[in-house]
Amino acid sequence: MATESLIFIVNPGSASRKYALFVGGKKRANIHFEIIDGCVVGNLNYAGVQYSVKYDDANLANAPHRILPFLREHKVIDKTDEITAIGIRIVAPSRRFMQDQLITASVIDALDALHQETPLHIQTALLEIKQLKIRFPKVPIIAISDSALHATKPVWARNYGIDTALADKFGIERYGYHGISVGSVIRYLKVHEMLLPKTIICHLGSGSSVSAISDGRSVDNTMGYSPLEGLTMATRSGNIDVSAALVIKRELKLTDNGLEQYLDKKSGLLGISGSSDDVRQLLISEAKGDKKAKLALDIFVYRIQQAIGQMAASMGGVNCLVFTATIGERSSIIRSRILENLVFLGFECDPKLNKQTFEPLEVANLATSSSKPILVISTDEAAEIARRTEQFIKK
Repeated sequence: MATESLIFIVNPGSASRKYALFVGGKKRANIHFEIIDGCVVGNLNYAGVQYSVKYDDANLANAPHRILPFLREHKVIDKTDEITAIGIRIVAPSRRFMQDQLITASVIDALDALHQETPLHIQTALLEIKQLKIRFPKVPIIAISDSALHATKPVWARNYGIDTALADKFGIERYGYHGISVGSVIRYLKVHEMLLPKTIICHLGSGSSVSAISDGRSVDNTMGYSPLEGLTMATRSGNIDVSAALVIKRELKLTDNGLEQYLDKKSGLLGISGSSDDVRQLLISEAKGDKKAKLALDIFVYRIQQAIGQMAASMGGVNCLVFTATIGERSSIIRSRILENLVFLGFECDPKLNKQTFEPLEVANLATSSSKPILVISTDEAAEIARRTEQFIKK
């Protein structure tokens, strides 16, 4: 069936596995595995049709072994087609992983070593890689760095206020993340000749960050050593004084890993509201008078507004503001609230355009005639991973 390269994309999450198949640079199918009612459920989207299958176990680690049978059963590929390469998103706090690279035994060892230090952000990818190596032993697997885009940040944006010798020795710096998503947006803007010199990109989803893009290059991103730094997110605290974190650790009698779990999984919108990490649900609760839901949303919006101001300062101004990712693409209410306080930067939103914009297939500009551009662009991480994987293989 396929006469061109078959690139398989892996974007593993803690509660799901997302895959995509690209043929000749074009997406052919999406596959999503998740646990529902104690069983793994797989969904395949191909040629405008969704196919579902239910497995009688709850082990997502087996997902790589189910991919080819699922694809062949629904004739996405035939028995003679073989995967050319696999690209997997890697989020890892290390200079070594600020570049795309072929996954070898030494790369796996390096990830294992990092896993001991930052287990929350590497474990799932590491397990996935090991299963992929078993199922596809002859297929090259490429680690696609989620922080590579931010390698262009100046040293003053990368460094923390600590001894630089110590920082260099242990690789402690603000790596920044969401680079794959931001990279896909930059590429879209370049292709459509819409990339302005000073652009701020807001990736707002369960994980959220704001990036400053100057002449197409990242000069800062709100995330730091790990994706925990920066904005208040769905379940992540974002910025917090280390002294306050140590109080939490002491009072709750947590281990180091327990503290990281608390700040990563039990904080943010979920922790503040005490009820939900979903912006949609919090908006419903807020409308019913839930003060904690309102506080969670107020903090979420306020931190984003602060970050936009911060990124504008890092570039000496801003020409364009972009919203992307699930919340950025879908929530007109959150976009409106963020923009309420940004008139001083030259951004004014058209309420009607904003309200009717939801996951646009093409770029949408929400700005009034007197405003700087306010764009909503649907991110495409899978396509960006596929492009970079194919580019790496060709090299």
